[in-house]
Amino acid sequence: MAEFRQFLCWSPTTAATTITTEAVSPSPSVFFATHAPLRIRRRHPEGRADTHSAEVTEEQVRRDFLQRSTPTGVLLMPVIGESGAGKSHLVRWIYEKTPPTASRAIIYLPKTSTSLRAVVRALLDQPDVDSPELAQLRADVDRMSSELDQRSLERRLINELSEAVAVADSKPGAARILAGPDRLASLLLDPHIRDHLLQEGKLIPRLAASLLSDGHERDNERPTSFTVDDLPLDVADVKKASDKAYRLLMQITTKPDLQTAAVDILTDQLPTAVTAAWNIGGGRLQDAMLEVRRQYARQGKEILLLIEDFVVLQGVQRDLLDALIEAGEREGRTVLAPVRTLMAVTSGYFERLTETVLTRAKAATPYVYDLDVAFDTSERGRAEVGAFVGRYLNAARLGHNVLEEAGVAAGAAIPNKCEDCPFKDTCHAAFGVSTDGHGLYPFNWPALRRAIRARPARNKPDSFNPRAVIGEVVRPVLVEHAEALREGTFPDERFREDFPTPSEETFLLGVVKQEIEERDPNGAQRRETFLEFWGDAPDQVKNLEPELHAAFGIKPLRIDDASSLRTRFTPTAPTVAGPRPNTPATAAPAPANGIPPRIRKMIDDIENWQGRDAQLPQPTAFAIRSIIRQAVTSRSLWNDPIMAEPLTGDLDKAWPVRPTVVSIEGAEGEGGRTASGGAPIYFKRLPANAAFFQQLLLAGAGIMAGNSIALRRLHRIAEQHQTTMQQAVLRTRAFSDKELITSMRASLLGAVLAGHARPDMADQALLDAALDDGQSWHRPDADSRTAAWLALWDTHRAARPELVAKLRESIGYRRGTTGAIRLVDATRAVPLLKQAAREWTWQRPETLPEWASRAVNGFAKFADTMESQVTRLQGDLAQTRIHLPAGVSGAETVAAVEQALNAALGVGLAPDDLTGFRTNLAEVKECDWRCLDRLERDLAKIEAAAAADERSRAIVTAAARNEGKDLMIIRRFLMDSDAWLSDQLVAAQRRVGGAGAAAAVRVQDLLNRWSALDGGPQ
Repeated sequence: MAEFRQFLCWSPTTAATTITTEAVSPSPSVFFATHAPLRIRRRHPEGRADTHSAEVTEEQVRRDFLQRSTPTGVLLMPVIGESGAGKSHLVRWIYEKTPPTASRAIIYLPKTSTSLRAVVRALLDQPDVDSPELAQLRADVDRMSSELDQRSLERRLINELSEAVAVADSKPGAARILAGPDRLASLLLDPHIRDHLLQEGKLIPRLAASLLSDGHERDNERPTSFTVDDLPLDVADVKKASDKAYRLLMQITTKPDLQTAAVDILTDQLPTAVTAAWNIGGGRLQDAMLEVRRQYARQGKEILLLIEDFVVLQGVQRDLLDALIEAGEREGRTVLAPVRTLMAVTSGYFERLTETVLTRAKAATPYVYDLDVAFDTSERGRAEVGAFVGRYLNAARLGHNVLEEAGVAAGAAIPNKCEDCPFKDTCHAAFGVSTDGHGLYPFNWPALRRAIRARPARNKPDSFNPRAVIGEVVRPVLVEHAEALREGTFPDERFREDFPTPSEETFLLGVVKQEIEERDPNGAQRRETFLEFWGDAPDQVKNLEPELHAAFGIKPLRIDDASSLRTRFTPTAPTVAGPRPNTPATAAPAPANGIPPRIRKMIDDIENWQGRDAQLPQPTAFAIRSIIRQAVTSRSLWNDPIMAEPLTGDLDKAWPVRPTVVSIEGAEGEGGRTASGGAPIYFKRLPANAAFFQQLLLAGAGIMAGNSIALRRLHRIAEQHQTTMQQAVLRTRAFSDKELITSMRASLLGAVLAGHARPDMADQALLDAALDDGQSWHRPDADSRTAAWLALWDTHRAARPELVAKLRESIGYRRGTTGAIRLVDATRAVPLLKQAAREWTWQRPETLPEWASRAVNGFAKFADTMESQVTRLQGDLAQTRIHLPAGVSGAETVAAVEQALNAALGVGLAPDDLTGFRTNLAEVKECDWRCLDRLERDLAKIEAAAAADERSRAIVTAAARNEGKDLMIIRRFLMDSDAWLSDQLVAAQRRVGGAGAAAAVRVQDLLNRWSALDGGPQ
């Protein structure tokens, strides 16, 4: 068995030169060595089920083609099917099995003879048939082929197409708008539009290339019709076109019915343009083929025309078909040789043939041969697929030289490379063998079935398409993956890319893949592919047949069921209960084990996501994101930095349940992300993540058993990302340090207006002021404030609660049932406060939180308001000092005035408003007369300030200081006393004699003392 390890029983080079995807390409020996019976269905031309619907063999088709009577001398027998279905193979098989005879001439058109010269030569270069007209036509075609290059032919095709469109019969409906020489025809000749039509990839350049040169294996098929994409609807700088072309193009661009009509007109006239461009128009080819038929009629021969692909006749189909369907019997006499035509044609193209051709074909053959066969995994289908692939594997092992030498082309038996292989018994037992005895190595049936389904035919994914199987499964594995097999890395990552899990097949469950990754971390991906394809995706980790492991060099695992991840994760196996997603109908569903249907659906979604690369549906992705988001939210203590726990609205904005926060590769709503797209949490499409998601959903549904590993991982994710979430909340709530400093400065300046903050205050006092909503604040000195000051304070005070509430949230904890902020993180707050207090003026910041914007309305005039208030204070102080010079005691002044009042009462010199005066006197006794000195010092600091910043702080200090009503009461007392005493001094001086005179003398003495205090004349 050791020698069987990584064994190649074929040469990749030999396989590459032996196996081709086209029926015409291999030599006869290879063709017959790889030929497997086709599944052919005879059916009604329109697809109806009738008595003619039956399965037939190649030989039955051949006999029907050769022996069916032709009353008119014409037989058109279509072989239809999608591209790659085996139509050309059947035509080639009949050609190889049908040699020419004395009464039979064979004209064979292989599908690679795509050039017009090759087609015409194949039709006209017949033995014993010639004429001057035929010779001239051949010469003209040869000359055109040698003289024309692709660019020249492209231009000629455009010109001839314009001519054909100009004279074409107009059709009803929208096509009438495009008819005539000055409409669609002229559009083709506009130089700007023409350049667009001749761009690489458009129909005209592709058609010209195929008309000039023969095709090769895997070439794109010749274009047969225009499509809307070929129309000049996206011409750059369309205004460069002529006015007429521009107007028509605008009509076509805006009207889909005109686009359809234009496509139909151009397609109808394309064959005419081709023949005209080659100078074989005007029915010359039709006449030539009729001449061939006349000459063969004189020789008593019939013509067998075998066409591997009807598309190769593009451009000459109309003339050729007209010649082929021309009745050969006239007045009881054979004038044209009978023609039996077997043509391979795609189903869609067959339906587009002209009504005349279809009518003749259906009249001669009331059915078609259909090779569109569904992929069949029944016992019969398995045997047929195995035989088909086995023949190609055997041919690749032998090589075309061995097949030639064995005489396979002459009917000799086909050698079997497996017969002399020393590992035959081991290999066939492990990998399987076809009904013809050909080993399927390196495939087994599950791997072959899955590989075929992974590379479906383009048009019908559920059909068995021989070309796709050969060209996209067998040949790549034998040629492109051979080195990996030899080196012991097969099946590798490239194999997985070439053969994704088909939608019809099951895939490895995520929990199985996760267990493989834990058990075999270095070879997990390879083992997963091996187990899914060759092991048919079992629902638990297992070893396959030892020979399979040996062949690919994959060591078997030591499996202990008790330690299985599947057992540890899901003791009741909830993730594999019920039918697997897209499990074949033959699989019996397992019980759901109490899992709610909604959770079961999401678990299946996750399996499809990880196993089939399907998109994860939005509801499932949302459920997963919600669980992870809630875990991160619940984990956060909101202490890095400390802040109040956000409300739901803030959290939804900052950390929404969206791909921007939790990104899942391949989930709906990811917006085309190929990576995390900047999301803080990102999950790749991995089995471990699939198992994690499933366990989260199960835990959410109350199924906790086996979920401990997933829950621990969820905890780690929450721990890792709770700081990230807090930072997102900070950004959303505008709680960054920069924003908080700006907002705290706004709060301090607002407190300045209320008289509760000044630059000379301690940090604690400033913090208290910054975090006070100000609703209990009032200024008892409002009468000493300017109107601008009071207006700015009123505006700020109305918005201050919102500002302060956010500041408290940014640095505090919620406590109590109301959730109010009760604790503040001074460790964070004080540094921010210090930075905010570096400036005591307002400049428009780069960014300002929305919640702070109303509180700074009008702050642009903050500095001017401070200056105006200082000017007011300076004036008030000057007036006060007129009546109370610096150094004079306020208490002595009050005592003197009170003594004067008592004396004045005795002589009738009391103030007019005695009650008010006494009230003022009582108030002033309670005043702090030092406020005058403080104001004087504050104002003096402004004058003494040298730097602008120092002066600004001095202005704010002087303007902000709140002395209550003292300054106002003192100023009013001094002014009222001065007015009273001044008036009464005059009255006292007029008093003469009596007690009143004596009292007046005493009052005079007091007035003299007041005058001295006042600084007036003695």
